[in-house]
Amino acid sequence: MSYYIRGAATVTALVLPLILLYKLLNNNTNRTGTTQHSDNSPSATTIADSSDSPVLLPSVEYDVFLSFRGPDTRYQITDILFRALVRLKIHTFKDDDELRTGEEIWPSLVNSIGHSKIYVPIFSKSYAHSRWCLKELAEIVENLKGDDKRRIILPIFYMVDPRDVRHQTGPFENAFREHAKQNFDPETIQKWKAALATVAELKGWHVKDNGEQGKYADLVTDSIWSHLRRSYYTVETGELVAIDGHVEEVVKRLSLESKDATMVGLHGIGGIGKTTLAKAVYNKILPRFDRCSFVGNIRQIQQQNDGILKIQEKIIEDAMRKKESVDDVSKGRRIIADKVSRFKILIVLDDIDEKFRFDEILGNPRRFVSGSRFIVTSRNYKLLSTLSEHRCKLYEVQALSPTHSLQLFSKHAFKKNSPQPGYDILSNNIVSTTGGLPLTLEVVGSLLYLEEKSIWEAKLKQLRGVPEKDVIERLKISYDALEYEAKEIFLDIACLYIGEEKELPCYMWSDCKFDPTININLLIQRSMVKIGDDSRFQMHDQLRDMGREIVRRESIEYPWTRSRIWTEETAQELLHENKGTEQVKAIEVTLPGRERSLELTSECFVNLSRLRYFNASAQRIKLSGDFNNLLPNLKWLRMKFLEEDDDPLINLHMKNLVILDLGASNDWGGWTHLKTANKLKILNLSSCWKMSKLPELPQSGSLEVLDLSSFNTLNRSLVDNNIELDISKLRNLLVLRLDLACIKKIVGGTIGRVMKGLRELKVSSCKCENLGKVLADVGELQYLQILGAVASSIGELQYFPTTSLKELATSCPITNLSALLELEKLEFISCKFGFEIPPAASATTFDHDDNNKLVLRWWKISKLKSLRLEFASRMWCIANPDDCRLPSALTDLHIRSCTKLEWVPNLENLENLTELIFKRCPMPREIQGLHGLRSLQTLQISEVGNLRHLDDLININDPLQQHPLADLELYRCFALERLPIYSQLKELHTLIINECPLLIQIPSLCYLLSSSKKFKRLIIHDCPRLASLSLMAAGTQQLSDNDDDDDGNRDQATSSATTESSSLYILSISGCTSLLQEGSRLVEVPHLSNFPRLRTLSLQDMRIDLVVTLRGLECLEELVYLDLGNVQPLVERLPSLPKLGKLQKLKIRDMPNLREIEGIANLESLKSLKVRGCTSLGKLPYLGQLSQLREVDVRGCTNLTAHLSDLISNLPGGVRIYH
Repeated sequence: MSYYIRGAATVTALVLPLILLYKLLNNNTNRTGTTQHSDNSPSATTIADSSDSPVLLPSVEYDVFLSFRGPDTRYQITDILFRALVRLKIHTFKDDDELRTGEEIWPSLVNSIGHSKIYVPIFSKSYAHSRWCLKELAEIVENLKGDDKRRIILPIFYMVDPRDVRHQTGPFENAFREHAKQNFDPETIQKWKAALATVAELKGWHVKDNGEQGKYADLVTDSIWSHLRRSYYTVETGELVAIDGHVEEVVKRLSLESKDATMVGLHGIGGIGKTTLAKAVYNKILPRFDRCSFVGNIRQIQQQNDGILKIQEKIIEDAMRKKESVDDVSKGRRIIADKVSRFKILIVLDDIDEKFRFDEILGNPRRFVSGSRFIVTSRNYKLLSTLSEHRCKLYEVQALSPTHSLQLFSKHAFKKNSPQPGYDILSNNIVSTTGGLPLTLEVVGSLLYLEEKSIWEAKLKQLRGVPEKDVIERLKISYDALEYEAKEIFLDIACLYIGEEKELPCYMWSDCKFDPTININLLIQRSMVKIGDDSRFQMHDQLRDMGREIVRRESIEYPWTRSRIWTEETAQELLHENKGTEQVKAIEVTLPGRERSLELTSECFVNLSRLRYFNASAQRIKLSGDFNNLLPNLKWLRMKFLEEDDDPLINLHMKNLVILDLGASNDWGGWTHLKTANKLKILNLSSCWKMSKLPELPQSGSLEVLDLSSFNTLNRSLVDNNIELDISKLRNLLVLRLDLACIKKIVGGTIGRVMKGLRELKVSSCKCENLGKVLADVGELQYLQILGAVASSIGELQYFPTTSLKELATSCPITNLSALLELEKLEFISCKFGFEIPPAASATTFDHDDNNKLVLRWWKISKLKSLRLEFASRMWCIANPDDCRLPSALTDLHIRSCTKLEWVPNLENLENLTELIFKRCPMPREIQGLHGLRSLQTLQISEVGNLRHLDDLININDPLQQHPLADLELYRCFALERLPIYSQLKELHTLIINECPLLIQIPSLCYLLSSSKKFKRLIIHDCPRLASLSLMAAGTQQLSDNDDDDDGNRDQATSSATTESSSLYILSISGCTSLLQEGSRLVEVPHLSNFPRLRTLSLQDMRIDLVVTLRGLECLEELVYLDLGNVQPLVERLPSLPKLGKLQKLKIRDMPNLREIEGIANLESLKSLKVRGCTSLGKLPYLGQLSQLREVDVRGCTNLTAHLSDLISNLPGGVRIYH
């Protein structure tokens, strides 16, 4: 259960002036929030509000600061570079000297410069004419005068001579002559000149021709990414001492120059520094990889129910730079195989145990692109030795030497590299007791920081009494020094809450008067606990083991008397044999195997008077009996209750309960006592489908989170439903979730008047007859979700009185949508009204068209970034056709299943849009303004039946303009006749065209295959009118039969192809039946050595010379899937298949003349062999050595099936045969 309470919105002084400027000047803001102006004089008139205060942007960290002269480069190299950086999700401040107004914006620019890492000034002919550009440059140079080596300047000289910049000659001399006339003081002018001279001395890029802009933008982007990659992927190592030698040894074993995917395993005892060493190696070599991922604490993560999925999600997110949910292991493995493995990637898997299955989670490492590397750490040497099949090289991590141990200890005990005077002997004596274990040195050193010498002497005495190899006893000294409250929190975390969200147990600890804020900070300072980026508890496994050992020692002989019970056997014994004692404070119950239900009676809980936490949420519980005088101190209860039987539950004590989590429970008998739970903060009744009554909530008003998602969903009728939710006492509520709940009525007032602090409200598909009236006032919400059938019950809602809303998902009309100035995300889904885009609040902001249909003017919602319109069955347009455009801040626009959509506005103003998706919208015939989408990365169009072309994707008036599109997918576009010229789509990496029956030609495919190194996927299926397909560019090598014996020609072709090799990894063409017609040209494919990264090759239903095409197949070392079928001219033999070590699936179909297939026995990784409809094929070679083979399909091969016994004798055991 995850509870996230959204904080209050941050309001800056920038908002109002920018909105006023936007309206007055009718100009778009750029993504940084600066505004349009063109006066270059020192005394420019300023348009601002009445305040004299300067406009200050919030302090934001930028990766890159672009400084450029707008008229010269805005739509040239600056735009190309900016879009390239955005695609890599590099946070970029795109400054523009024309988009400013007066001096009041200068403090914000200084702030942005100060918070940037890389500066890219783009010098052009009129750069020095802008005083803004010169001021920025001087400020940039000033920022680099310190010793901060993390900041750099990467200058671009665009159509200007760097010498003119350095010496202020040529156009720069003219610019300074003009500045002198405008009476700028000599000191300022000299400062500007000095800045120009300084930056012009630096190494940069000289763009001499417009045709080179794309090339240089790529070079600059690569340089920026190489500088930033370390900051993106670097992991925190803590204090490093004497680690360089170990790092070098591990790096040698990684053989970074080899093309193989190499693995190194680090092993050693707990606390020896395996993780630290892995992090140090990772940080050192990560710049050499395209992507990197460090997955820590795997042993702990795997103990969670969805632990493996979390490991896969972490790797996928690190590689793809975006989150992607994984709901099963096989899906995660496929995503890793399809998307992650194509990068040259570095992956560290920290602290694995015998439960970890490398191939199950990531797949075979040999299928990752050449040069990938894996580092694995474990205490278990034997476990790592089993990875020898993956060529895992082992390295044992040794303890620190006495000298280096003293240095690490001093870093924590004295915050410097050596002991302070008077502590030398004591320090050396203490270090000698630690065994050179870094964790022990760190914990003991942190414990003694700022302590008196007498404390040091006492701790030394304790340490000397600990056996040499007893690491836990040494660590326990730090625990012993804690106060009672901190000890309790530490043991709770070690035994129960590793991986738990920090906020939840803090509710309990606060009620126990443990002061969690202070004591958690103390544990962090003592190096005993960490808080991850996801606000969940983390702990070194040695410290976890130490904490659990402390609890184990409380009673070694009688484990059920310990303070915390978390093992399956002990919990079962305690409860079923009624062995509870007052020493027990927390119990976590799990069941063996697939058992998912447990029956407990009140007798099981006798004597558990100090129990404060009980968790049995991993299974369903049937609880019965009289709990009078039992569990008086219970504060957190997690259970999934089954239905009551004849022996009901009564008298459950709830007076001290803080968290009650009954998610996915059935009806139970504890409701009558819930009203006495006056301390209750969180009540979770989500997914309680069968509950037919709602408890009377506590009268104290203490509740902060109420989750009724999917409550009583089996009773969808309100006729027999008497459930009422009384909100009158919920005055402190922060989160209310009613999505999919079935409640007859909400009583006790409106949400806004009762719950004034409410921040999150979800009522999607909530069955409630008066929901509309309750929602008439919703206070200062930040997140609201109203979806599905709930819209029909609140159709009368006309006004939405909140201006703080940031996210809105709804199916109902809200007439003052334009007043929601803070809105960033808007979803309209399954709208059932006469208009699906709600009108604005007054006649000045919305119109009726000739047919009295309502349409929205969007301009007021200027912060909107995400807009999704789905299943809006009556929507005919999404903006006023005359003068309205969508908000320019949009980053993604999704329109799905809007079956009446006739018109889409011109999109050219959406410069920030990265994703555009149209699905099942048959009416629009064209989409205008696509060429203006300068950040667009993904365009997916599916079942848009009337769309005839995408001509506007390319700006025909500017052939040099490059479009940033990376992913173009077209499905079932039945009217589509033509596609744009792809030569302007240099960033394209995916082209999928599926079921476009009128499409006749696909232009410039040869360009994508031969010239675009970023192009990775080409899939063309079921385009029956496609009459020609050109995959060969002029000058591209393809060997013919006549070249077979000419080794010189072959070597030359292969060498040429490899030098400019493609990134393509999927090439799949099928169902284009016109390519088979007599007289059609042969489809020519470049020599396969051009595609060394190819993983899938599928060529079907075409005229193609397979004998020539398959030459060079041996170059496809990454090939996993090969599919050939139904081709002309017919062949009797295919070239012998080479040894393709990664090929898993081979499919050959509908080749009636084929008599022999040679080389199958070379395919050592082959799992599936399908040879169908090859009627002349008489035999297959002996395949008994193919140990991975799992299925053979020879249906339609009549000659083969006639000799089935011979076929079976040639196969390894356990293979399924289809015939």
